[in-house]
Amino acid sequence: MKTSGACVDRLGYASFDPIMHVEFLTVGCAMSDDQSLRELAASADVVVFHSTVTDLGGLDELLEDSGRDWRAVEMGMGSAENREQFGRLKALTGSATLPQVFIGGHFIGGLRAASARLQAEGRHRMAADWIGYLGLIPFAATAAGPWLGMAWTSDWLLAYGAVILSFIGAIHWGLAMGQRNPPPAAFYTSVIPALVAWVVLMLPVIIALPVMAAAFIAWRYGEYRFVEPTLPRWFRRLRTVLSVGAAVALAAGWLALLPFTGTA
Repeated sequence: MKTSGACVDRLGYASFDPIMHVEFLTVGCAMSDDQSLRELAASADVVVFHSTVTDLGGLDELLEDSGRDWRAVEMGMGSAENREQFGRLKALTGSATLPQVFIGGHFIGGLRAASARLQAEGRHRMAADWIGYLGLIPFAATAAGPWLGMAWTSDWLLAYGAVILSFIGAIHWGLAMGQRNPPPAAFYTSVIPALVAWVVLMLPVIIALPVMAAAFIAWRYGEYRFVEPTLPRWFRRLRTVLSVGAAVALAAGWLALLPFTGTA
């Protein structure tokens, strides 16, 4: 993640590793106040404050594997100014040692606590991947039915699509509930997929299937356009794959019902 020139001028010297996709920032001038420090701690999904004599102990590899956007901030101790900056950090976190790790702007702890957190998230990610990909099986099975002479499975395909479309809207309701001061718009928009699914179920299946497919793509685009920065990178990729898979299955089931392409 790169920073703007203004941020670099205020906080110090920055370098960017194009392979690791992470910015390494050396704090070289005074942060004006505690608010500046808080802004720096929240300037990436994960921010690691470390000294010139400490390494990241494998945390950098865990972060890269996790797909998170992260930043390493080096805090030198060679001057009174730098020691004052570390004093501000110590007052903010209550920890007198480096490295110190912030996730989502919140202090997590040192390397051990951060590594444990990321490893636990890795297990959660694996579970989400498996459940998500298994969720494509009903799409594939019911989409194949009309091509095999079982046109009635198109109703099952549509019903399953409505359930999943409602579910992905509910994800954002849950994300909003987890925020300290969620914007009301997050709750309003999270019910849109369920309302769309309900309306689509009232349409003839020959019309409903392509509309449902378009709804999956439209909602994913909406996430990309308005919500994407708040979602982990791995989850964004998963959402894209699953949305495309659902839309393709719905479109395939619809094509099977058309007299000039399918079996109807």
